[in-house]
Amino acid sequence: MRSSTSSSSSIRHWGVACFFCALVAVAVCVGTELHWRSLGYEPGIIDSKLLWAEQRDQVDARGSRTPLVILGASRIEFSVDMDVLEDALPGYRPVMLAINGHYPLAVLRDLAEDEDFNGVVLCDIDARGLSAHYFDMQQPYVDYHRKQWTPSWRVHRRALDLWQSTAVIANPDFGLLPTLLRWSGGRADPWKSHIRFHRDRSADIDFQRVDTAAATQAFVDGFKRRLQSDPPPSPEQWLAGLAEVGKWVAQIKGRGGEVVFYDTPTSGKLREYADEAFPPSLYWDRLSATIHAPALRYTEISALENIPLADGSHLDFRNKHEYTHALIDALVDRGWVQR
Repeated sequence: MRSSTSSSSSIRHWGVACFFCALVAVAVCVGTELHWRSLGYEPGIIDSKLLWAEQRDQVDARGSRTPLVILGASRIEFSVDMDVLEDALPGYRPVMLAINGHYPLAVLRDLAEDEDFNGVVLCDIDARGLSAHYFDMQQPYVDYHRKQWTPSWRVHRRALDLWQSTAVIANPDFGLLPTLLRWSGGRADPWKSHIRFHRDRSADIDFQRVDTAAATQAFVDGFKRRLQSDPPPSPEQWLAGLAEVGKWVAQIKGRGGEVVFYDTPTSGKLREYADEAFPPSLYWDRLSATIHAPALRYTEISALENIPLADGSHLDFRNKHEYTHALIDALVDRGWVQR
């Protein structure tokens, strides 16, 4: 009897201890969360290969709506309002697969090789990005989806979606170890990003929180450095490299799909240097006839003529609604999508 009573008492003590430990842990988490929120930090989705793979699954999702897959880099990822696309084009299922800082042709190739895909691709790319040198920039994302993306990772990512959209402390920068290292080293609190990602991988830039002059100059300087390290191919070399792209387009069109190439807006010195390095008459204007696919440049959309680009390359999120409607109108007017 004594042994049984002692055992029951021990279990109760352990239960009480565990309860109070859990209570303390919750209190610490809540207190930490409130601390960071009091300093102006907000929860936010963190973009990753997992989040990209989650959206890549949407391309092949069953349903009555046609996939409208958006490829490209930051200019379209940060400019398109996905809710506007959903509302204005109800027959389509928009999927954001653009990747910041990466030209998109590896994903176009992946869609061409996907026998189940027969949707519409809106491919944000400029003449430089169509150079064969950049075909594989997004291949690591494709490889991850093909080789490492599993049902367990899908569940993990969905849990992360909920956690990251709910709590500031879901960001690893606010973890215990990084915080202790900052405090012990006298380093500043984490950087407050001016970019906010959504679960569909679209994102907003708040340029009221950015030194736009410095950002503009950084883009211009970066573009000039890249041109020096990787000079433009001759128009003939460039056109020859498009043969592979033409095959991918033909595969998609052969299954009833469509590919629209779209050169997004730039302004100022960035636009000047880009047009000087890749004169449209020698490069972009020859694209459509070479690969037999529609090609649209921002200069052809009058409604975008005065759209403000805070850093010469990207939109403030307050202008996304106007921009997206103008882009939809241009696509519909040309018969490439239907309302």
